[in-house]
Amino acid sequence: MTATDLVVPTTEAVADGATRARRRRALRVGTRLWSVVGVVGVAGLWEAVTRSGLIAPNLMPSFSATCVKLATLVLDTSFWAYVVLTLRAWAIGLVVAVAIALPAGFLIGLSDRAYRFVRVPVEAIRPVPPIVVLPLALLVLGGGTAFQTTLIVQGAMWPLLITVAYAVRSVDPVALDTAASFRLSPRHTLFFVRLPAAAPLIATGLRLGAATAFGVTIVSELLGGSTGLGTLLMIGQSGGDVALVYAVTLVAGVFGLVIAQLFGTLERPLLAWKVSA
Repeated sequence: MTATDLVVPTTEAVADGATRARRRRALRVGTRLWSVVGVVGVAGLWEAVTRSGLIAPNLMPSFSATCVKLATLVLDTSFWAYVVLTLRAWAIGLVVAVAIALPAGFLIGLSDRAYRFVRVPVEAIRPVPPIVVLPLALLVLGGGTAFQTTLIVQGAMWPLLITVAYAVRSVDPVALDTAASFRLSPRHTLFFVRLPAAAPLIATGLRLGAATAFGVTIVSELLGGSTGLGTLLMIGQSGGDVALVYAVTLVAGVFGLVIAQLFGTLERPLLAWKVSA
């Protein structure tokens, strides 16, 4: 290789790259700033509305009273025991849903006949909310881990299954033709062509499924009698402790946001090649 074969970036190219990097950093900072402004604005509006008496205190406590109750919960060790139970049930249900939906979605996506066979039944079952299945699950399974896991799986599995099947089927035909021209075996085509191409949609489905599973976990505790954050909601509701209800709701929302951010953070480095492409 000679010196003339080397591509030396021009000053304009370097400057353009630096400008794009500054714009990306400014966009990230601006997005975070607006997020903070939005949270502060909602908190201020919440405090103003409740302090003005527009909403009765027995319907909505002030933001400051909710924060005081939240601080009390955070300092109570028994509260963290409820959190651990909720997160454990969420993790178990999500793992079971992923273990079923990923291989099933791949098999359905790889076969036109299987996709046509299950598409209508799955699309009919998918919109059914877990709360509709709750009475039947209670009757068949009773309470406990099996009942809770069944609800979580029912809520998180179907969207993930459909997403995986669609991702596998939506691979660029040109990539598949290229693999065939190189005489790749079906196994190599699956792992080196279909899986990388479907990874972005699958990662998005996992992130949405994780958030859905957490919401279903709270519902199963609230209505099904399982122990966790939903139990605290029931205690607050039955005891007329509105501040407790709102504080636990804020905690559930924060955990849901953390779960979405966690899966998004794990998704970015795994799919960096897709972004750069």
